[in-house]
Amino acid sequence: MKKAICFFIIILILCTAAVLICPKRDAASAAGSSADAPQSGAGAAPPAAEPQAAPAVASQPKLMVEKYALDRDYLQAGESATVKITIRNTSGEQDVKNIKISFWEESAEILPAGTGAVYYKQIAKGGSCVWSLGVTATTAAQSQPHPAAVTMEYEDSSGNPCSASDRIILQVRQPVRLSYEDPSFPVRVTEGDTPTLSITLHNLGKSAVNNALLKFEIAGLSSGGSVLVGSIPPGESKTGTAGFRVASEQPGKVTGKLLLSYEDEYGEHYEQEIPLSTTIEEKKEAPLPEKKGAAKNASKQQRRIILAAAGALLLALICYFAVRWRKEKKEREIDEMRL
Repeated sequence: MKKAICFFIIILILCTAAVLICPKRDAASAAGSSADAPQSGAGAAPPAAEPQAAPAVASQPKLMVEKYALDRDYLQAGESATVKITIRNTSGEQDVKNIKISFWEESAEILPAGTGAVYYKQIAKGGSCVWSLGVTATTAAQSQPHPAAVTMEYEDSSGNPCSASDRIILQVRQPVRLSYEDPSFPVRVTEGDTPTLSITLHNLGKSAVNNALLKFEIAGLSSGGSVLVGSIPPGESKTGTAGFRVASEQPGKVTGKLLLSYEDEYGEHYEQEIPLSTTIEEKKEAPLPEKKGAAKNASKQQRRIILAAAGALLLALICYFAVRWRKEKKEREIDEMRL
């Protein structure tokens, strides 16, 4: 019993000591904390502001020409066409607004319709717009690819000005203008004859004409084959000539065609048909001379023969009598000398 009472008293003493020691430790901790913390009273430094994370800078939205297409294969000099230009906002975070898009071709050989500019209020993030622009190639535009600039001026979602520029290429071709004079061909030919045909070609365009070729199809006439005229530079002329032989199986009027084929600078093929016609006449023998004229000629010939014969006979008689007279004279002289 005494042991239990002693054990209880010892436990009670330990608990009392623990209670008395813990408040002192808490007060010391509080005092230390107060010393470390800035004082809010007079002469005390203000509390330091907690650091804040810098706001993230948004990337600038980009506009670009995604694609473009002409409403035909190429733009012909002197003609108009429409080009559709697709503009895309590549940003996935910001819309763009107050957009001005302009077109400019450096050589000024492709002219835009109107001012060559268009305005769009907004293009949403990741969105696009299609600008249908009318363009015209001047008559003097060179036959070649023409680069043109598409400039885009706009604002981002915060109103900051931005700009971008892309290039598109439009193909221009000069039209082929090959003219010809009427073929030089006789309106009448005779069986067995070998007439010739000639035709002059004029290149009135601003691009070269290549591989000009002449082919003939005329009933009753045969040629030596096709005639190659060749290349004709801009503003120049060339003449093609072909020989024919007239057949004897088909007299009368015949028709046919001259097929003119050629190519432009890009190898595109062209053909023109030129009608031809002539009349084949039968070959006739040389006409006999008239009877009256023949009789006169025969009469004159006979007269000449008779006169020539008479003259020859007269001359022979004169010679004969002259020789005989001389012979007789000589004989008389000999007889006189004998006497």
